[in-house]
Amino acid sequence: MSDMVGHASHGVLRVKQYVEQIGKGQIVCRTQPGILNEGPGFIALDGALGFGQVGAAEATLRACEKAKAQGIAIATLRNSAHVGRLGDWVELAAAEGCISMHFVNTLAAPTVAPWGGRERRLSTNPLAWGMPVAGAEPIVVDLTTSVVAEGKVRLARDSGKSVPAGWIVDREGKSSTDPHSLYDGGALLPLGGLEAGHKGYALSLMVDLMAGALSGGGASAGDRKINCNNFTVIAIDAAQLTGNDAVVAEAAAFAAWIKSATPIDDTRPVMLPGEVERAHRARALREGIAMDAGVLASLREAASMAGLSSAIVASTLQPGPHS
Repeated sequence: MSDMVGHASHGVLRVKQYVEQIGKGQIVCRTQPGILNEGPGFIALDGALGFGQVGAAEATLRACEKAKAQGIAIATLRNSAHVGRLGDWVELAAAEGCISMHFVNTLAAPTVAPWGGRERRLSTNPLAWGMPVAGAEPIVVDLTTSVVAEGKVRLARDSGKSVPAGWIVDREGKSSTDPHSLYDGGALLPLGGLEAGHKGYALSLMVDLMAGALSGGGASAGDRKINCNNFTVIAIDAAQLTGNDAVVAEAAAFAAWIKSATPIDDTRPVMLPGEVERAHRARALREGIAMDAGVLASLREAASMAGLSSAIVASTLQPGPHS
């Protein structure tokens, strides 16, 4: 659950979005991905607008299964509802013993301006990598190729807060700290912002093609009718390359070397990608999940839209001590 690992932008905040999409026929319940094409080292799936968490798990597991037979394999998923946090699928692949790379784009309603441009042309286009580590948790790299995930701007808007300068521009292409600017014709900036956004922009283009074009679902565009995801995962069984556990052992040695660096701040040790999320998860299991009033209001709206009585909504969604 994304809220448990500190990424509320991909957590229960999305419930209202899902309920709305179900009502519009943009998410089809009780459907499974179908196979479009398959070979020894690849599989192409169609999500049939089903829940993206189902489709992404299927694609990841299928890629890992084939990698264990072939050494490396690729799975694509097109026409899927929102696949959620990519780090979840990295962890799933690592649990299967696979190194993995993941790419996702959003087919319609782009939110990110290309570097040097004003209008929206790209989705937030996240990408992720994962590396199993001998005797330890995997290294999990999960990042968006925009400055920030759109959901974080949505959280700020729903909570009545501003956003940091450099996240978004308004419809005139001017930097704005008002989250409403994004939803009033503005755009997110590519990773790196106004100064170094060419790097995030280049990554975003690559991700859009790896997820959209490679899956056959299409790259980001403004004329698409349904705002679905396309997803690609490449899985590698490193043991097949070396015939032993040398890769994950080397990953463990490298991780130890990185973490041996003297921290600038003695209260904040050097951490590996994925450790922050695991710390959040441990804290959430001890103390519960923090949700602000804006998220709770969104959940109440979603529950009402789904036909739950106001009494049930009021009794089950109450702010807790960490709200």
